[in-house]
Amino acid sequence: MAKFDKIEILNVQKKMIRMLKNKKKFGGAHTETIHLRNCVPRHLRGEKIIDLAIKDLFDKEILINKQSTKVKGNRAN
Repeated sequence: MAKFDKIEILNVQKKMIRMLKNKKKFGGAHTETIHLRNCVPRHLRGEKIIDLAIKDLFDKEILINKQSTKVKGNRAN
């Protein structure tokens, strides 16, 4: 397993938080975590460091997970 420097992870997290701030996705706004990958350089998008950075943001409660309320299939009216 690759070891990442804390500074590298913090730099990735800064990019993610900056993107969320610029798009006004803070407070009561919702966005999918997949969109956080779009703010980092393309060569890092599939790397483990991105998963670690996102997990750390959830652990620090900077990001909060919201369960989907979508109902699959047909809805009764």
